[in-house]
Amino acid sequence: MDIKNIRGETLLTIDSDTLEGADLSGADLSGADLSDTNLSDADLSGANLSGANLSGAGLIGADLSDADLSGANLSDADLRRAKLSGADLSGANLSDADLRRAKLSGAGLIGADLSDADLSGAGLSGANLSGANLSGAGLSGADLSGANLSDADLRRAKLPLIISIDNLFSFVDDQIRAGGNLDMGDWHTCETTHCIAGWVTTLAGDAGRVAENLLGTNAAAALIINQSCPYLEGKVPNFYVTNEGGLEFIKNCAEKERQILAQASNP
Repeated sequence: MDIKNIRGETLLTIDSDTLEGADLSGADLSGADLSDTNLSDADLSGANLSGANLSGAGLIGADLSDADLSGANLSDADLRRAKLSGADLSGANLSDADLRRAKLSGAGLIGADLSDADLSGAGLSGANLSGANLSGAGLSGADLSGANLSDADLRRAKLPLIISIDNLFSFVDDQIRAGGNLDMGDWHTCETTHCIAGWVTTLAGDAGRVAENLLGTNAAAALIINQSCPYLEGKVPNFYVTNEGGLEFIKNCAEKERQILAQASNP
């Protein structure tokens, strides 16, 4: 069986008429056209699949750990129970993909498109989802402990239940005006000095501490902000900006909240 790229050029020939359960570990399949192919239970660990077309592919239980899937098209792919730990999925298209119970711990998903993907019960601990599009994604039961959700898009995402704080950034702004400090170099420096995410989890009280212990500061703050600030339309702030950039974001959000409150008081 020949595996070809989108130009019809043969990349690899294997002695089988199916790729289900095939051993393709470490193979160079960059740019391969594997759309609608059944690769269930295949071993693709460490394979180079950068830019490959895997749209609609069946990858149930496949081992893609440490594979290079950067820029790959995995839209509508069936990745249930797939092993993707440590895989590079930066810039990949995973829209509408089925990732239920997939293992994505430590995976790089920077800027990936996961819109309307089903990640229910997926293991995303330590995954880098910064700048990822998670709009409409299902994340119920997903393990987000230690995940980086900075600058991600969480519009319409189905998320684990998390605390909501009215006028969140007005509260943060008031704390800083009263003598608190913003230090974007660390989550928590002391009781009165935190970064944006650190202030959010701190002001959430006991529930914030529980969420932080379970998920890590980054993910906990991202979910609290998403729940508390509908005017941000699911956009998570960048938790790694400068102190000046962080203060500007807080002041802009506080001003927006005050405007919303004023409009509600004077309809």
